[in-house]
Amino acid sequence: MAGRHVVRLAAVAFAVLACAVPAADAQAVFETPGLITSAGQSSDVAIIKVMLNTQLKLGLEYKPIAQPSDLAGMKALVVSVGASTKGLGAAGLDMPREIARTTALLKAAKSEGLRVLVLHTGGEARRGKTSNDLIQAVLPLADHVVVVAAGNKDKLFTTLGEKHGVPVTEVAKLADAGGAVRALFKQ
Repeated sequence: MAGRHVVRLAAVAFAVLACAVPAADAQAVFETPGLITSAGQSSDVAIIKVMLNTQLKLGLEYKPIAQPSDLAGMKALVVSVGASTKGLGAAGLDMPREIARTTALLKAAKSEGLRVLVLHTGGEARRGKTSNDLIQAVLPLADHVVVVAAGNKDKLFTTLGEKHGVPVTEVAKLADAGGAVRALFKQ
């Protein structure tokens, strides 16, 4: 009799855990080769490059002003979103052209079957109308978003993620973003 209870209890525990823990397949899985680019031309993209290529050793290509033709042979596109008027000016871009470039790039990535990971690591300093416009253009085309909590105080990323069915991982600080990204890439 006790054996039956143990078996039933184990079955119930397994069923509860199966419902509580999302399957690995439910989480976006990213593979290399991939490309890192910027949406907004902030210096955050350089920090993301160091984090992903030097610390995590993902070996992703780096093109801050990537074009759809740069996606050939890629499996993943990593987009650093955050606007910098200085960065845009240095790249010879303005906001309408940057939004058009970024949107065309992400649409091309989706049509070619690439997975799109959006990162926002700049915190409150990289938020404002220009960044918000980029976030609203980019997030619906993402497969997953990683955002530092200071950049999501108003829950814009969370709200847009829920609206568009895009998972959003919020991390406490920039140093935690690497672990969140590592979990999303196939080893």
